[in-house]
Amino acid sequence: MSERLVIRLNSHADDDIHWLRYNDKAQEIIASGCLNNASELDQLTELAKTAVVQVLVSGCDISYFEVTLPKANRRQAFDAIPFMLEDELAADIDTLHFVYSAHKSENQGVYVCAKSKILEWLSWLETANIFTAQLIPDYLTLPVADDSSISMLQLGNDLLVRSTIDNGMTIDCDWASIALPRLAKDNDLSIAHYGVDETYQLEPYSWTEQQLVPPMEQLARGLVKLPINMLIGDFEQNKQQHDYFKIWRPVAIAASLLIVLFFTEQLIRVNQMEDRIAVLKKQSASIYKKINPNVKRVIRIKSRMTNEIKKLTGGTNGSELNNMLESLQEAFVSVPKLTPINIKYDQRRQELRLQAEGDSYQMFESFKQKLDEQYNVTMGAMNNDGDKVNGSLVMKVSS
Repeated sequence: MSERLVIRLNSHADDDIHWLRYNDKAQEIIASGCLNNASELDQLTELAKTAVVQVLVSGCDISYFEVTLPKANRRQAFDAIPFMLEDELAADIDTLHFVYSAHKSENQGVYVCAKSKILEWLSWLETANIFTAQLIPDYLTLPVADDSSISMLQLGNDLLVRSTIDNGMTIDCDWASIALPRLAKDNDLSIAHYGVDETYQLEPYSWTEQQLVPPMEQLARGLVKLPINMLIGDFEQNKQQHDYFKIWRPVAIAASLLIVLFFTEQLIRVNQMEDRIAVLKKQSASIYKKINPNVKRVIRIKSRMTNEIKKLTGGTNGSELNNMLESLQEAFVSVPKLTPINIKYDQRRQELRLQAEGDSYQMFESFKQKLDEQYNVTMGAMNNDGDKVNGSLVMKVSS
């Protein structure tokens, strides 16, 4: 692509974000602007799809050090650099990301940034669906001045300073009076500036204005040859993987929703089953109380019913009686106003005698019809007792 989208991220999510769309062939600005904060990055999403995205980050979050390495075993000595700098770093080395300058000199240049800060920058871009493989300290895009000078550019409220091919800094404009004396030697300092407000052109330093272009265009020109990239090692970005994720992201979201719906449905079913079990337990307790009217509270219904069956069957397993009682329970549920008075079971004959009380003869008929589906049921004597009807039934296993 001949067009690049250059985005400069600041240190905090609510800071201004400058951006520029630049055409390298025509050497001209296609579009540019300034976002109010990181949440507005999605305004650049469409532009990012058709351009190479290069992201500059504030140099105030990146520290630069130089380490003297032995001439012998220089490559192996790289692994020891974080430990050599440990006393100069304010954080644990495991929380820091180290990038080494490619420039060859007596000392090895090292850029250090908190891993959490890099992850934060990448999260802003990811939220806006913007991919980049490049994260560059902003001050390294300034031209390198000669040995007795430094380069400086003002971008918003920040001053970008490049003192050597590898070294530089980004400071708040209000800190210029503190930073410049530290860069000067005996108050002798020449500054080649690419647009610095006169308010910050402090004396007694020598200020030389260079050919002026918009600040972001100046920085974009400095990215023709990449000075350094912070996205290496653990932070190396893969465009193919990023695009693959974008393609499958809707599918992943849909799958996640289906999983949530599935487990929600299962939870509802479990609750319904628990409600049904509670109803059945209540019905079982009701039948047990009907058989044992003197019992006020029924606990451990299963063991109590088992004991009753053993009593009725003389200690045998009573599987047939258990089946009969289950059928009785279903019949009583279908005719709830029919009340059992007495139940007897004859093990030898495999028949169950039931005496019950109801409001009408029709209740006994309905009760009998329910049991006739599985057993031979014979109606016994039926008597009126006021407004109630007493009767008996005999259930026998079908031969």
